[in-house]
Amino acid sequence: MKATRTLLYFFFLMMAAPTLWAQDDDAPVRVEFGANAEVFQVVPCGEAGVLMFYESVKQIENQTKAWIFIFYDTYLNPVWSKEIPVYNDFGYAKSYVSDGRIYLTWLKNTKPRRDEYNLQLVSIHLAGGTYNSQSIFVPEKAELINFEVHENTFMAGFNYPKEEALLLIRDLTAGTDNAVLFTENPSFIENLIYNPFSNQVLLAINIYSSRKTSTLYLNSYNLSGERLESAQLTPAQSSVKLMNAQIHIAAAREWYILGSFNHLNGSLSRSDEDKLGEPSEGFYIAEIKNQDQQFLRLHKLIDFKNITTILNNEELREVENLVNKEKKKGRSQSLNYQFLMHDLQQHGGNFVMLAEAYYPEYHQVTTMSYDFYGRPMPYYYTVFDGYRYFNAFAAGLDMEGNLLWSNGIKIWDMRSMQLLRRVEASSDGQQMVIFYNDNGRIVSKIIDGYQDIGEVERTRLATKNLGDVQLEASNGMTAHWYDNYYLAWGYQTLRNSEVAGGSKRSIFYINKLIFN
Repeated sequence: MKATRTLLYFFFLMMAAPTLWAQDDDAPVRVEFGANAEVFQVVPCGEAGVLMFYESVKQIENQTKAWIFIFYDTYLNPVWSKEIPVYNDFGYAKSYVSDGRIYLTWLKNTKPRRDEYNLQLVSIHLAGGTYNSQSIFVPEKAELINFEVHENTFMAGFNYPKEEALLLIRDLTAGTDNAVLFTENPSFIENLIYNPFSNQVLLAINIYSSRKTSTLYLNSYNLSGERLESAQLTPAQSSVKLMNAQIHIAAAREWYILGSFNHLNGSLSRSDEDKLGEPSEGFYIAEIKNQDQQFLRLHKLIDFKNITTILNNEELREVENLVNKEKKKGRSQSLNYQFLMHDLQQHGGNFVMLAEAYYPEYHQVTTMSYDFYGRPMPYYYTVFDGYRYFNAFAAGLDMEGNLLWSNGIKIWDMRSMQLLRRVEASSDGQQMVIFYNDNGRIVSKIIDGYQDIGEVERTRLATKNLGDVQLEASNGMTAHWYDNYYLAWGYQTLRNSEVAGGSKRSIFYINKLIFN
């Protein structure tokens, strides 16, 4: 029944158990901060708590600025706060939580001099807030794809503009580096993960054999940076290009790889990819066991039998046009989207895949200049407006990669300058709820395989004060916290006629949610 599978929010005061569903009898489990700009970062840290941090205007020395860190327990009560110096002109990149510590990285936004570091790694002990910081050299303008830290070893994958890649393995105790450079062919790291069974690093990397043709490899390295094994993922058709490799470790030498694909291998130039991104027709899943490919299965999005009920109205028209073309011309048609892939999840004896579909948006600006004789000369340029999210897709897959079911949720009017995972899913092995934070409301949908259970629900996030009316909201996020608890955060502008004469207040909020 629907009542047994729904999102129950901590901001509702449940009469049966008031101490469980709220911090006290009058307030939701929520924190608020005054916010005039979108500067706050949130990292869930499991049962230890949650870390919130932001850049302050306080200059510590000539080269560093104070970042403020506040750590909260699972009831969103503050535990400790710290000022930590971060180099000027460094932007926050990514974080990783392991063994009671959180590791955070910053990359230099401006061009470094030869004697300057351009990556800062901060390690914070979650229990007390003690910290240390290290400065690291990486290639100029390097993009950090992913990193992990285990037993004081920092493992990170980078791509940089010269179509080269770097695997960096650093002993944080000794401060020594082992680097693996990919410079002979254009190379792009897709993912990196630590294999705890073998104490090795697994790297998914696309290597171009020509200007247009690439092959996806899964390589394993020891902590000295020595390559031990390499497995090539080989689709049945050479035209298939594999992308977005999420690695799932089943055993020491058994791995599943999930991503998206298209049939443009050898057809799409690098310049087209840079301009258009990586269009995808659907999803692939592969198994590598003892360095041998056991299977690699492709699932085209347009072949999902319920695709027309998953897509929002605007995208649905495109599907209907493609289906009509296929019927008239007798040729297979494909949807081409860009996907933000989630990690492969295992429920019972099967897998669940989740991916968010998006596209970059631009607008054209026309401006006028004048030549020597005063004649007007218009010229045009495009401005990036952000990433537009429009759907999330979920699918069930058996251990052989066969499609069991497909479903999804529509995303309306969501745009972001950062490409971040914004949709979450939770399952007990049978039914599943898919949800996201849409302008201060939790939009949720319960599914059971191909079937929708009830209607899409939209529930407003409660605020600290009764009578608050939301005027604006932006950058809403949700993320799994621990067990069946989740966090929602973002920015709101609120007005309350009963408080401070009805004046407006702009705030950053964090709410605690439970999935029951």
